[in-house]
Amino acid sequence: MRTTPTVTAAVVASLCLLTGCTGGGSPAPASPSASSSASTSRQPAPTGSTATPTPVAAKYKAAVSHPVKDSYYPQHGVPYLDTLHYGLQLDWQPKSKQLTGIATITLRVTTARDTIRFDLGAPLQVSAATVDGAKAASNQSGNHLTLKTAGLQPNSQHTVVIHYSGTPAPVPAPSMRGDLQRLGFQTTSKGAAYTFQEPFGAFTWYPVNDQPADKAFYDATLTAHDGQQGVFNGQVVSSKTKGTNTTTRFHLARPAASYLTTMAFGDYKHETAKGPHGLPLNYWYQPSAATPMPIVRQTPKMIAWAEKQLGRYPFASAGVVLVSGHSGMETQSLVTMTDNVLAFRSGGIYQSEYAHELFHSWFGDAVTPTDWKDLWLSESLTFFMQYRYIAHIHQPQSWGTYADIQKYQDQLMRDSDGPPGAYDKKNFGGNTVYLSGALMLHNLEKAYGAKRFNAALKGWPAAHKYGNADRADFISYLDKALGPKAGPYVKHWLTAKKTPAPLAKQP
Repeated sequence: MRTTPTVTAAVVASLCLLTGCTGGGSPAPASPSASSSASTSRQPAPTGSTATPTPVAAKYKAAVSHPVKDSYYPQHGVPYLDTLHYGLQLDWQPKSKQLTGIATITLRVTTARDTIRFDLGAPLQVSAATVDGAKAASNQSGNHLTLKTAGLQPNSQHTVVIHYSGTPAPVPAPSMRGDLQRLGFQTTSKGAAYTFQEPFGAFTWYPVNDQPADKAFYDATLTAHDGQQGVFNGQVVSSKTKGTNTTTRFHLARPAASYLTTMAFGDYKHETAKGPHGLPLNYWYQPSAATPMPIVRQTPKMIAWAEKQLGRYPFASAGVVLVSGHSGMETQSLVTMTDNVLAFRSGGIYQSEYAHELFHSWFGDAVTPTDWKDLWLSESLTFFMQYRYIAHIHQPQSWGTYADIQKYQDQLMRDSDGPPGAYDKKNFGGNTVYLSGALMLHNLEKAYGAKRFNAALKGWPAAHKYGNADRADFISYLDKALGPKAGPYVKHWLTAKKTPAPLAKQP
Protein backbone atom coordinates (compact mmCIF):
# COMPACT_ATOMS: atom_id res chain seq x y z
CA MET A 1 0.00 0.00 0.00
CA ARG A 2 0.95 3.64 -0.38
CA THR A 3 2.25 5.92 2.37
CA THR A 4 0.28 9.04 3.37
CA PRO A 5 0.20 11.62 6.17
CA THR A 6 -1.00 9.96 9.35
CA VAL A 7 -4.36 10.88 10.81
CA THR A 8 -3.44 9.55 14.25
CA ALA A 9 -3.41 12.47 16.67
CA ALA A 10 -0.55 11.10 18.75
CA VAL A 11 1.87 11.09 15.87
CA VAL A 12 0.51 13.74 13.53
CA ALA A 13 3.26 16.17 14.39
CA SER A 14 6.09 13.80 13.63
CA LEU A 15 4.98 11.09 11.23
CA CYS A 16 3.42 10.53 7.85
CA LEU A 17 0.93 7.68 7.67
CA LEU A 18 2.25 4.73 5.75
CA THR A 19 -0.46 3.24 3.65
CA GLY A 20 -0.85 -0.42 2.96
CA CYS A 21 0.42 -1.54 -0.37
CA THR A 22 1.31 -3.87 -2.42
CA GLY A 23 5.38 -8.40 -9.69
CA GLY A 24 8.47 -14.24 -14.53
CA GLY A 25 6.88 -17.50 -14.41
CA SER A 26 5.63 -20.63 -16.11
CA PRO A 27 2.29 -20.29 -17.88
CA ALA A 28 -0.95 -21.24 -16.22
CA PRO A 29 -3.64 -23.16 -18.08
CA ALA A 30 -5.75 -21.22 -20.53
CA SER A 31 -9.05 -19.84 -19.34
CA PRO A 32 -12.00 -22.15 -20.08
CA SER A 33 -14.23 -20.83 -22.83
CA ALA A 34 -17.69 -19.46 -22.08
CA SER A 35 -19.97 -16.70 -23.28
CA SER A 36 -19.00 -13.15 -22.36
CA SER A 37 -22.23 -12.38 -20.50
CA ALA A 38 -24.42 -14.19 -18.03
CA SER A 39 -28.18 -14.55 -17.80
CA THR A 40 -29.74 -12.21 -15.26
CA SER A 41 -32.79 -14.42 -14.65
CA ARG A 42 -33.04 -16.39 -11.43
CA GLN A 43 -32.89 -20.15 -12.03
CA PRO A 44 -33.54 -22.68 -9.27
CA ALA A 45 -30.89 -25.35 -9.50
CA PRO A 46 -30.83 -28.90 -8.14
CA THR A 47 -27.94 -30.32 -6.18
CA GLY A 48 -24.86 -31.20 -8.19
CA SER A 49 -23.14 -34.56 -8.29
CA THR A 50 -19.53 -35.62 -8.59
CA ALA A 51 -17.78 -38.33 -10.55
CA THR A 52 -14.76 -40.32 -9.34
CA PRO A 53 -12.56 -38.00 -7.24
CA THR A 54 -9.91 -36.33 -9.36
CA PRO A 55 -6.48 -35.45 -7.91
CA VAL A 56 -4.95 -32.04 -8.59
CA ALA A 57 -3.67 -31.90 -12.17
CA ALA A 58 0.03 -31.34 -12.70
CA LYS A 59 -0.57 -27.99 -14.43
CA TYR A 60 -2.12 -26.64 -11.21
CA LYS A 61 0.46 -27.96 -8.75
CA ALA A 62 2.20 -24.58 -8.46
CA ALA A 63 -1.07 -23.10 -7.19
CA VAL A 64 -1.62 -25.59 -4.39
CA SER A 65 -1.93 -23.53 -1.20
CA HIS A 66 -2.66 -24.23 2.43
CA PRO A 67 -5.37 -21.76 3.43
CA VAL A 68 -6.07 -20.98 7.08
CA LYS A 69 -8.82 -19.26 9.00
CA ASP A 70 -7.46 -15.74 9.14
CA SER A 71 -6.96 -14.58 12.72
CA TYR A 72 -7.71 -10.92 11.97
CA TYR A 73 -10.53 -11.09 9.42
CA PRO A 74 -11.99 -14.63 9.73
CA GLN A 75 -15.27 -13.64 8.06
CA HIS A 76 -13.43 -13.62 4.72
CA GLY A 77 -12.27 -16.85 3.11
CA VAL A 78 -12.53 -20.43 4.32
CA PRO A 79 -9.66 -22.80 5.18
CA TYR A 80 -11.04 -25.87 3.37
CA LEU A 81 -11.05 -24.24 -0.08
CA ASP A 82 -7.86 -24.09 -2.13
CA THR A 83 -8.60 -22.31 -5.39
CA LEU A 84 -6.18 -23.23 -8.19
CA HIS A 85 -7.33 -21.20 -11.20
CA TYR A 86 -9.86 -18.44 -11.86
CA GLY A 87 -11.15 -17.97 -15.38
CA LEU A 88 -13.00 -14.65 -15.21
CA GLN A 89 -15.22 -13.19 -17.91
CA LEU A 90 -16.31 -9.67 -17.02
CA ASP A 91 -18.64 -7.42 -19.01
CA TRP A 92 -18.93 -3.82 -17.78
CA GLN A 93 -21.64 -1.40 -18.90
CA PRO A 94 -20.48 2.09 -17.87
CA LYS A 95 -23.80 3.86 -18.37
CA SER A 96 -25.90 1.50 -16.27
CA LYS A 97 -22.92 0.52 -14.08
CA GLN A 98 -23.86 -3.12 -14.52
CA LEU A 99 -21.28 -5.89 -14.21
CA THR A 100 -22.03 -9.30 -15.72
CA GLY A 101 -19.64 -12.10 -14.97
CA ILE A 102 -18.88 -15.76 -15.42
CA ALA A 103 -16.34 -17.23 -13.02
CA THR A 104 -14.92 -20.65 -13.88
CA ILE A 105 -13.04 -21.75 -10.78
CA THR A 106 -10.83 -24.82 -10.52
CA LEU A 107 -10.35 -25.75 -6.89
CA ARG A 108 -9.24 -28.34 -4.38
CA VAL A 109 -11.08 -29.12 -1.17
CA THR A 110 -8.87 -30.00 1.77
CA THR A 111 -11.59 -31.81 3.74
CA ALA A 112 -14.71 -33.80 2.85
CA ARG A 113 -17.48 -31.36 1.87
CA ASP A 114 -21.12 -31.34 0.78
CA THR A 115 -21.18 -27.52 0.59
CA ILE A 116 -18.59 -24.95 -0.41
CA ARG A 117 -18.62 -21.25 0.32
CA PHE A 118 -17.25 -18.30 -1.61
CA ASP A 119 -17.08 -14.62 -0.75
CA LEU A 120 -19.33 -12.67 -3.14
CA GLY A 121 -20.74 -9.16 -2.70
CA ALA A 122 -24.42 -8.97 -1.85
CA PRO A 123 -25.23 -6.64 -4.80
CA LEU A 124 -24.12 -9.37 -7.23
CA GLN A 125 -26.87 -11.94 -7.81
CA VAL A 126 -26.13 -15.48 -8.98
CA SER A 127 -28.33 -16.74 -11.81
CA ALA A 128 -26.78 -20.18 -12.33
CA ALA A 129 -24.07 -22.38 -10.87
CA THR A 130 -22.57 -25.78 -11.64
CA VAL A 131 -20.13 -28.07 -9.89
CA ASP A 132 -18.29 -30.46 -12.21
CA GLY A 133 -20.87 -29.78 -14.91
CA ALA A 134 -23.95 -30.53 -12.76
CA LYS A 135 -26.35 -27.84 -11.60
CA ALA A 136 -25.81 -26.82 -8.00
CA ALA A 137 -28.27 -25.22 -5.61
CA SER A 138 -27.02 -21.86 -4.39
CA ASN A 139 -27.77 -19.63 -1.44
CA GLN A 140 -26.62 -16.05 -0.91
CA SER A 141 -26.46 -14.53 2.54
CA GLY A 142 -24.77 -11.19 3.01
CA ASN A 143 -21.41 -11.29 1.24
CA HIS A 144 -21.30 -15.10 1.09
CA LEU A 145 -22.36 -17.58 -1.59
CA THR A 146 -22.87 -21.22 -0.60
CA LEU A 147 -23.19 -24.01 -3.15
CA LYS A 148 -24.67 -27.41 -2.35
CA THR A 149 -22.55 -30.20 -3.78
CA ALA A 150 -22.42 -33.96 -3.83
CA GLY A 151 -19.85 -35.41 -1.46
CA LEU A 152 -16.45 -33.93 -2.29
CA GLN A 153 -13.51 -35.94 -1.03
CA PRO A 154 -10.35 -34.47 0.52
CA ASN A 155 -7.63 -33.31 -1.90
CA SER A 156 -9.91 -33.77 -4.91
CA GLN A 157 -10.05 -31.28 -7.80
CA HIS A 158 -13.32 -29.76 -8.99
CA THR A 159 -14.59 -27.13 -11.42
CA VAL A 160 -17.22 -24.59 -10.41
CA VAL A 161 -18.92 -22.23 -12.87
CA ILE A 162 -20.88 -19.27 -11.49
CA HIS A 163 -22.96 -16.81 -13.54
CA TYR A 164 -23.71 -13.54 -11.79
CA SER A 165 -24.58 -9.88 -12.39
CA GLY A 166 -25.39 -6.66 -10.62
CA THR A 167 -24.11 -3.23 -9.70
CA PRO A 168 -20.96 -3.75 -7.61
CA ALA A 169 -20.45 -1.72 -4.46
CA PRO A 170 -17.38 -1.23 -2.27
CA VAL A 171 -17.37 -2.15 1.41
CA PRO A 172 -16.04 -0.29 4.46
CA ALA A 173 -12.35 -0.76 5.23
CA PRO A 174 -11.18 -1.78 8.71
CA SER A 175 -8.94 1.26 8.84
CA MET A 176 -8.63 4.82 10.09
CA ARG A 177 -6.57 5.87 7.09
CA GLY A 178 -7.95 8.67 4.99
CA ASP A 179 -7.03 6.97 1.71
CA LEU A 180 -8.45 3.59 2.71
CA GLN A 181 -12.09 4.09 3.66
CA ARG A 182 -13.67 1.82 1.05
CA LEU A 183 -12.49 -1.47 -0.43
CA GLY A 184 -13.27 -3.28 -3.66
CA PHE A 185 -14.99 -2.25 -6.87
CA GLN A 186 -15.38 1.52 -7.18
CA THR A 187 -16.73 3.72 -9.95
CA THR A 188 -16.48 7.32 -11.09
CA SER A 189 -19.27 9.62 -12.22
CA LYS A 190 -18.26 8.95 -15.85
CA GLY A 191 -18.56 5.18 -15.51
CA ALA A 192 -14.89 4.30 -15.12
CA ALA A 193 -14.16 1.54 -12.60
CA TYR A 194 -11.19 0.43 -10.50
CA THR A 195 -10.40 -1.46 -7.31
CA PHE A 196 -8.30 -1.26 -4.15
CA GLN A 197 -8.82 -4.38 -2.03
CA GLU A 198 -6.39 -4.96 0.81
CA PRO A 199 -7.03 -6.76 3.14
CA PHE A 200 -10.18 -7.88 1.29
CA GLY A 201 -12.62 -6.69 -1.35
CA ALA A 202 -12.04 -8.86 -4.43
CA PHE A 203 -15.40 -10.41 -3.56
CA THR A 204 -17.11 -7.18 -4.61
CA TRP A 205 -16.56 -8.14 -8.26
CA TYR A 206 -16.06 -11.92 -8.46
CA PRO A 207 -16.70 -15.02 -6.31
CA VAL A 208 -13.48 -15.79 -4.47
CA ASN A 209 -11.83 -17.30 -1.43
CA ASP A 210 -10.80 -13.83 -0.29
CA GLN A 211 -7.86 -14.47 2.03
CA PRO A 212 -4.08 -14.07 1.59
CA ALA A 213 -3.21 -17.74 2.19
CA ASP A 214 -4.95 -18.95 -0.98
CA LYS A 215 -3.07 -18.29 -4.23
CA ALA A 216 -4.34 -19.18 -7.71
CA PHE A 217 -3.60 -18.72 -11.40
CA TYR A 218 -5.74 -16.15 -13.26
CA ASP A 219 -6.97 -15.69 -16.80
CA ALA A 220 -9.44 -12.89 -17.46
CA THR A 221 -11.47 -11.70 -20.42
CA LEU A 222 -12.77 -8.14 -20.03
CA THR A 223 -15.41 -6.68 -22.35
CA ALA A 224 -15.68 -2.90 -22.28
CA HIS A 225 -18.30 -0.71 -23.96
CA ASP A 226 -18.73 2.88 -25.13
CA GLY A 227 -15.08 3.23 -26.08
CA GLN A 228 -13.69 2.02 -22.77
CA GLN A 229 -10.86 -0.49 -22.30
CA GLY A 230 -10.65 -3.18 -19.63
CA VAL A 231 -7.41 -3.79 -17.71
CA PHE A 232 -6.29 -6.76 -15.59
CA ASN A 233 -3.07 -8.17 -14.13
CA GLY A 234 -0.45 -9.76 -16.34
CA GLN A 235 0.03 -9.75 -20.06
CA VAL A 236 -2.43 -9.09 -22.89
CA VAL A 237 -3.12 -12.29 -24.81
CA SER A 238 -5.48 -10.81 -27.40
CA SER A 239 -7.65 -7.76 -27.98
CA LYS A 240 -10.51 -7.25 -30.42
CA THR A 241 -12.53 -4.08 -31.04
CA LYS A 242 -15.88 -3.99 -32.79
CA GLY A 243 -17.45 -0.57 -32.97
CA THR A 244 -17.18 0.95 -29.49
CA ASN A 245 -16.80 -2.41 -27.74
CA THR A 246 -13.42 -3.97 -26.91
CA THR A 247 -12.76 -7.46 -25.55
CA THR A 248 -9.29 -8.10 -24.12
CA ARG A 249 -7.84 -11.31 -22.70
CA PHE A 250 -5.20 -11.27 -19.96
CA HIS A 251 -2.97 -13.99 -18.50
CA LEU A 252 -1.24 -13.93 -15.11
CA ALA A 253 1.63 -16.40 -15.18
CA ARG A 254 2.18 -16.97 -11.44
CA PRO A 255 -0.33 -17.73 -8.68
CA ALA A 256 -1.59 -14.67 -6.81
CA ALA A 257 -3.57 -14.01 -3.65
CA SER A 258 -6.93 -12.37 -4.32
CA TYR A 259 -5.97 -9.02 -2.78
CA LEU A 260 -3.18 -8.80 -5.37
CA THR A 261 -5.54 -8.89 -8.35
CA THR A 262 -6.61 -5.67 -10.02
CA MET A 263 -9.18 -4.52 -12.56
CA ALA A 264 -10.00 -1.23 -14.27
CA PHE A 265 -12.34 0.04 -16.97
CA GLY A 266 -11.94 3.44 -18.58
CA ASP A 267 -10.55 5.46 -21.46
CA TYR A 268 -7.25 3.61 -21.22
CA LYS A 269 -4.24 3.81 -23.47
CA HIS A 270 -1.64 1.06 -23.40
CA GLU A 271 2.04 1.97 -23.54
CA THR A 272 4.68 -0.76 -23.54
CA ALA A 273 8.37 -0.67 -22.74
CA LYS A 274 11.25 -2.97 -21.79
CA GLY A 275 12.85 -3.34 -18.39
CA PRO A 276 16.00 -5.16 -17.29
CA HIS A 277 16.69 -8.39 -19.20
CA GLY A 278 14.01 -7.46 -21.74
CA LEU A 279 11.25 -7.57 -19.08
CA PRO A 280 7.91 -6.58 -20.67
CA LEU A 281 6.47 -3.42 -19.09
CA ASN A 282 2.83 -2.34 -19.39
CA TYR A 283 1.67 1.19 -18.60
CA TRP A 284 -2.10 1.76 -18.64
CA TYR A 285 -3.25 5.37 -18.33
CA GLN A 286 -6.12 7.65 -19.31
CA PRO A 287 -4.96 10.62 -21.41
CA SER A 288 -6.93 13.04 -19.24
CA ALA A 289 -4.94 11.95 -16.18
CA ALA A 290 -1.43 11.28 -17.50
CA THR A 291 0.53 13.54 -15.12
CA PRO A 292 2.39 10.64 -13.44
CA MET A 293 3.69 9.19 -16.73
CA PRO A 294 7.18 10.81 -16.58
CA ILE A 295 7.61 9.10 -13.20
CA VAL A 296 6.12 5.82 -14.44
CA ARG A 297 8.59 5.76 -17.32
CA GLN A 298 11.39 5.48 -14.76
CA THR A 299 10.18 1.94 -13.94
CA PRO A 300 13.17 0.24 -15.65
CA LYS A 301 15.62 2.19 -13.45
CA MET A 302 13.62 1.43 -10.29
CA ILE A 303 13.55 -2.29 -11.00
CA ALA A 304 17.24 -2.35 -11.93
CA TRP A 305 18.10 -0.61 -8.65
CA ALA A 306 16.07 -3.13 -6.66
CA GLU A 307 17.55 -6.12 -8.52
CA LYS A 308 21.04 -5.16 -7.36
CA GLN A 309 19.90 -5.71 -3.78
CA LEU A 310 17.14 -8.30 -3.98
CA GLY A 311 17.92 -10.41 -7.02
CA ARG A 312 16.10 -10.72 -10.30
CA TYR A 313 12.55 -9.38 -10.57
CA PRO A 314 10.33 -12.42 -9.86
CA PHE A 315 7.52 -12.13 -12.45
CA ALA A 316 6.97 -12.29 -16.20
CA SER A 317 6.01 -8.62 -16.60
CA ALA A 318 5.69 -5.41 -14.62
CA GLY A 319 3.95 -2.08 -14.92
CA VAL A 320 1.13 0.05 -13.58
CA VAL A 321 -2.50 0.95 -14.12
CA LEU A 322 -3.30 4.54 -13.11
CA VAL A 323 -6.71 4.99 -11.53
CA SER A 324 -8.83 7.48 -9.64
CA GLY A 325 -8.67 7.36 -5.87
CA HIS A 326 -5.90 8.37 -3.50
CA SER A 327 -3.80 5.30 -2.84
CA GLY A 328 -1.51 2.68 -4.31
CA MET A 329 -1.48 -1.12 -4.25
CA GLU A 330 1.14 -3.76 -4.99
CA THR A 331 -1.15 -5.70 -7.31
CA GLN A 332 0.89 -8.52 -8.82
CA SER A 333 2.81 -7.70 -12.01
CA LEU A 334 0.70 -4.54 -12.50
CA VAL A 335 0.78 -1.97 -9.69
CA THR A 336 -2.44 -0.05 -9.11
CA MET A 337 -1.62 3.61 -8.51
CA THR A 338 -3.59 6.82 -8.13
CA ASP A 339 -3.32 9.12 -11.14
CA ASN A 340 -3.24 12.13 -8.81
CA VAL A 341 0.37 13.08 -8.08
CA LEU A 342 -0.75 15.62 -5.50
CA ALA A 343 -2.35 12.84 -3.46
CA PHE A 344 1.25 12.39 -2.28
CA ARG A 345 1.94 16.13 -2.04
CA SER A 346 4.81 16.13 -4.55
CA GLY A 347 6.30 14.31 -7.51
CA GLY A 348 9.27 13.17 -5.43
CA ILE A 349 7.07 11.51 -2.83
CA TYR A 350 4.92 10.00 -5.58
CA GLN A 351 8.06 8.49 -7.10
CA SER A 352 9.11 6.85 -3.83
CA GLU A 353 5.58 5.58 -3.23
CA TYR A 354 5.42 4.05 -6.71
CA ALA A 355 8.81 2.46 -6.08
CA HIS A 356 7.43 1.09 -2.81
CA GLU A 357 4.70 -0.74 -4.72
CA LEU A 358 7.23 -2.17 -7.17
CA PHE A 359 9.43 -3.39 -4.31
CA HIS A 360 6.45 -5.36 -3.03
CA SER A 361 7.06 -7.67 -5.98
CA TRP A 362 9.70 -9.31 -3.77
CA PHE A 363 8.01 -8.75 -0.40
CA GLY A 364 4.26 -9.40 -0.43
CA ASP A 365 3.75 -10.69 -3.96
CA ALA A 366 6.45 -13.35 -4.44
CA VAL A 367 6.22 -14.18 -0.72
CA THR A 368 2.80 -13.41 0.72
CA PRO A 369 1.79 -13.34 4.41
CA THR A 370 -0.25 -16.38 5.42
CA ASP A 371 -2.34 -14.39 7.88
CA TRP A 372 -3.12 -10.68 8.14
CA LYS A 373 -1.60 -10.52 11.62
CA ASP A 374 1.70 -10.64 9.70
CA LEU A 375 0.99 -7.65 7.48
CA TRP A 376 4.33 -6.31 8.76
CA LEU A 377 6.08 -9.17 6.91
CA SER A 378 5.09 -7.49 3.67
CA GLU A 379 5.09 -3.82 4.62
CA SER A 380 8.11 -3.55 6.93
CA LEU A 381 10.51 -5.14 4.46
CA THR A 382 9.13 -3.08 1.60
CA PHE A 383 9.30 0.16 3.52
CA PHE A 384 12.86 -0.63 4.55
CA MET A 385 13.66 -0.74 0.84
CA GLN A 386 11.71 2.46 0.23
CA TYR A 387 13.76 4.17 2.95
CA ARG A 388 16.92 3.17 1.08
CA TYR A 389 15.46 4.33 -2.21
CA ILE A 390 14.57 7.75 -0.76
CA ALA A 391 18.23 8.20 0.12
CA HIS A 392 19.23 6.96 -3.34
CA ILE A 393 17.18 9.64 -5.12
CA HIS A 394 18.14 12.30 -2.54
CA GLN A 395 14.56 12.97 -1.54
CA PRO A 396 14.04 14.70 1.83
CA GLN A 397 13.17 12.12 4.48
CA SER A 398 9.90 13.13 6.15
CA TRP A 399 10.02 10.32 8.71
CA GLY A 400 13.27 11.39 10.35
CA THR A 401 16.34 9.32 11.02
CA TYR A 402 16.25 5.82 12.43
CA ALA A 403 17.76 7.26 15.61
CA ASP A 404 14.78 9.61 15.93
CA ILE A 405 12.35 6.78 15.32
CA GLN A 406 14.05 4.58 17.91
CA LYS A 407 14.04 7.35 20.51
CA TYR A 408 10.62 8.92 19.95
CA GLN A 409 8.29 7.81 17.20
CA ASP A 410 8.31 4.05 17.64
CA GLN A 411 6.80 4.29 21.11
CA LEU A 412 4.16 6.73 19.87
CA MET A 413 3.18 4.22 17.19
CA ARG A 414 3.03 1.33 19.64
CA ASP A 415 0.82 3.39 21.93
CA SER A 416 -1.45 4.46 19.05
CA ASP A 417 -1.57 1.47 16.69
CA GLY A 418 -0.17 -1.37 18.78
CA PRO A 419 3.12 -3.19 18.10
CA PRO A 420 3.76 -4.22 14.48
CA GLY A 421 2.98 -7.89 15.07
CA ALA A 422 -0.16 -7.22 17.10
CA TYR A 423 -1.60 -4.08 15.52
CA ASP A 424 -5.17 -2.91 16.03
CA LYS A 425 -7.29 -4.90 13.55
CA LYS A 426 -9.63 -1.90 13.28
CA ASN A 427 -6.75 0.18 11.91
CA PHE A 428 -5.35 -1.89 9.07
CA GLY A 429 -2.33 -0.24 7.46
CA GLY A 430 -1.37 1.96 10.39
CA ASN A 431 2.13 3.35 10.82
CA THR A 432 3.44 0.61 13.05
CA VAL A 433 3.50 -2.16 10.42
CA TYR A 434 5.65 0.03 8.18
CA LEU A 435 7.98 2.18 10.20
CA SER A 436 8.39 0.16 13.38
CA GLY A 437 9.18 -2.97 11.38
CA ALA A 438 11.66 -1.09 9.20
CA LEU A 439 13.43 0.14 12.35
CA MET A 440 13.67 -3.48 13.53
CA LEU A 441 15.40 -4.40 10.26
CA HIS A 442 17.74 -1.43 10.57
CA ASN A 443 18.72 -2.60 14.05
CA LEU A 444 19.46 -6.08 12.69
CA GLU A 445 21.61 -4.54 9.97
CA LYS A 446 23.62 -2.56 12.54
CA ALA A 447 24.01 -5.61 14.78
CA TYR A 448 25.15 -8.06 12.11
CA GLY A 449 26.79 -5.77 9.59
CA ALA A 450 25.66 -4.71 6.16
CA LYS A 451 27.22 -7.62 4.26
CA ARG A 452 25.60 -10.39 6.29
CA PHE A 453 22.29 -8.56 6.60
CA ASN A 454 22.04 -7.75 2.89
CA ALA A 455 22.65 -11.39 2.01
CA ALA A 456 19.85 -12.41 4.36
CA LEU A 457 17.49 -9.76 2.97
CA LYS A 458 18.15 -10.93 -0.59
CA GLY A 459 17.72 -14.58 0.34
CA TRP A 460 14.32 -14.24 2.03
CA PRO A 461 12.15 -13.92 -1.14
CA ALA A 462 13.88 -16.97 -2.63
CA ALA A 463 13.27 -19.04 0.53
CA HIS A 464 9.47 -19.03 0.02
CA LYS A 465 9.20 -17.91 -3.59
CA TYR A 466 5.66 -17.86 -5.00
CA GLY A 467 4.27 -19.15 -1.71
CA ASN A 468 3.18 -17.93 1.70
CA ALA A 469 5.05 -17.41 4.95
CA ASP A 470 4.44 -16.30 8.53
CA ARG A 471 6.50 -14.89 11.39
CA ALA A 472 7.65 -18.33 12.49
CA ASP A 473 9.11 -18.89 9.02
CA PHE A 474 10.87 -15.52 9.10
CA ILE A 475 12.24 -16.03 12.59
CA SER A 476 13.55 -19.50 11.71
CA TYR A 477 15.11 -18.12 8.53
CA LEU A 478 16.92 -15.30 10.35
CA ASP A 479 18.26 -17.65 13.02
CA LYS A 480 20.05 -19.51 10.22
CA ALA A 481 20.91 -16.57 7.97
CA LEU A 482 22.13 -14.18 10.70
CA GLY A 483 22.56 -15.94 14.01
CA PRO A 484 20.71 -17.38 17.01
CA LYS A 485 19.91 -14.01 18.59
CA ALA A 486 18.17 -12.61 15.52
CA GLY A 487 15.02 -14.69 15.84
CA PRO A 488 14.34 -13.96 19.53
CA TYR A 489 14.95 -10.26 18.91
CA VAL A 490 12.38 -10.19 16.09
CA LYS A 491 9.87 -12.21 18.12
CA HIS A 492 10.10 -9.76 21.02
CA TRP A 493 10.08 -6.66 18.79
CA LEU A 494 6.86 -7.66 17.06
CA THR A 495 4.71 -7.81 20.19
CA ALA A 496 6.48 -5.62 22.78
CA LYS A 497 4.38 -2.79 24.20
CA LYS A 498 7.53 -0.75 24.83
CA THR A 499 10.18 -0.07 22.19
CA PRO A 500 12.97 -2.64 22.63
CA ALA A 501 16.55 -1.43 22.76
CA PRO A 502 18.74 -1.93 19.65
CA LEU A 503 20.39 -5.32 19.41
CA ALA A 504 24.02 -5.33 20.49
CA LYS A 505 26.74 -5.79 17.89
CA GLN A 506 26.99 -9.50 17.00
CA PRO A 507 30.17 -11.43 16.20
